[in-house]
Amino acid sequence: MEQYAICGHDIRDVQAVILSIMTDIDALCREHKIEYFLYGGTLLGAVRHGGFIPWDDDLDIAMTRKNYNKFKRVVKKYLSKEYYAEDYFANINNPLSILKIKLNGTRYVEAIFSHLNIHQGVYVDVFPLDKVWKPVFKLQTALLIKLQSVRNYKLLPRGKKNGGWGKRILYGWMPLRLCRALTEGIMRFLNLFPLHTVNQLCHRGRHWPLFDIGDVTDLVDIPFECQTFPAPRKKEKILTMCYHDYMRMPPIEKRQPTHGIIECDLGDRYGK
Repeated sequence: MEQYAICGHDIRDVQAVILSIMTDIDALCREHKIEYFLYGGTLLGAVRHGGFIPWDDDLDIAMTRKNYNKFKRVVKKYLSKEYYAEDYFANINNPLSILKIKLNGTRYVEAIFSHLNIHQGVYVDVFPLDKVWKPVFKLQTALLIKLQSVRNYKLLPRGKKNGGWGKRILYGWMPLRLCRALTEGIMRFLNLFPLHTVNQLCHRGRHWPLFDIGDVTDLVDIPFECQTFPAPRKKEKILTMCYHDYMRMPPIEKRQPTHGIIECDLGDRYGK
């Protein structure tokens, strides 16, 4: 069996800390009747491996926008002080519109975010799924990509801002708070309508399928490592849409952690 490491730590130790975060998130969601499910590579790992993909270095969950809004309210009021919930509302220096639940007293620094003044702890990603309408989906994603580019550019150190005067003027005039407000509006406005399709507009939405809302709200508990977490009942359909032949293992050279972690400190929870 292949062995994987992150900054000198056995990846199973990293995954154990991430799983402990997820356990607390699950308890909070169950207590407050918030519906969520394992998502992306985490769902793939649950089905194909019974837990983490052996080389996976994070954990993803998703929920509808309605549940996501409730989750953020509950987190603000009830989340343990062991954690910090961060998105671009909690910290204007964070370029991401997804919520990350981060463990205080840890370090888990991704190379692409190493220059940012943000919490750099071990985390679980929480993705909101927003309603979409196919005729305007490409326009939505194009606008969101441009706004993400603006955020990324404005948060770069001054000496690393490449591009001519046109780009500097175009990107420079827009305050981060306006950029954030426009992003939220574009993602959320279709939730007001009786549509039946959702997508992760919040992050690289154009690369992900459009899901039938019924397929991501009909949930069952499935095994994940030594625990059980919610997943779509039609998980095979979801995984086929995302990964096609999802049970086929990738080539050995692609079986590597993907988040570019350059610093890792698992803190006091390591080994517990």
